[in-house]
Amino acid sequence: SRLRQFPSLVNCCTLDWFTEWPADALNAVAQRFLGDVEMEDSVRQSCVQMCSHFHSSTTELAARFKLELKRIYYATPMSFLELIQTFKMLLAEKRKQVSDLKDKYQNGVQKILTTEASVEGMKVELIDLQPKLVQKNVEVEAMMVTVNAESEKTNKIKEVVAGDEAVAAEQAAKSEAQKADVEADLSEAMPALQNALAALDTLTAKDIGEIKAMANPPGPVKLVLQAVCIMKGVKPARVKDDTGKMVEDYWGPSKLMVSDSTFLKSLQTYDKDAIPAAIP
Repeated sequence: SRLRQFPSLVNCCTLDWFTEWPADALNAVAQRFLGDVEMEDSVRQSCVQMCSHFHSSTTELAARFKLELKRIYYATPMSFLELIQTFKMLLAEKRKQVSDLKDKYQNGVQKILTTEASVEGMKVELIDLQPKLVQKNVEVEAMMVTVNAESEKTNKIKEVVAGDEAVAAEQAAKSEAQKADVEADLSEAMPALQNALAALDTLTAKDIGEIKAMANPPGPVKLVLQAVCIMKGVKPARVKDDTGKMVEDYWGPSKLMVSDSTFLKSLQTYDKDAIPAAIP
């Protein structure tokens, strides 16, 4: 009777009923939103069924939740759409992580193959030296037959050949030691190289602008830019220190170097395999 006193509450009131989507509708919506994701058709169909099952299971659990605990949880169509968007976001994130790891492993394998090729080249050089040593021995034997009477001269020639053999053996030992050192250095340098490349990819033009704006940069910034100058062959400037003594300073040339519009690109394309031997 009280409601009849306010007829506008009845005349101007609209009830929105949210009905549960059937399984066909869930599958159709999931198929539509996952259609632009790159995957095989069989995998896409499985993902569609998975999303539909998750939503249906949530609806069933919400009914049980209300029955047992007298609390209501709404699993609406918007919840289903948010589920699909969350799945697409997580899928893209995981695919990027896998792609990054794959690129790192491929770069490491390429470095190992390059080192193996260098070692094989040194082995070939050592094998080429063996016939020369054999030839020396043959020549010595011929000279011994020819100048049997000159035993003293023959003994001297033997000593020379023995010395050459010792040098060749020493060179072979040094080559093996060098190979071991190269492999050890490579195993230590590869993680640092990969970390440096990853850090370089995070640099932006904004970061370079902050460096150019520094009047008195911190010590680590100066040290890094000094190393870059050395790697790029930039000469230091001669300036006076606090005591009036002339010293080499890289900060001035560093500011000119980072002012170049192609500075960041030159770091990314720097030929790491052609670093001059004079650079420590």
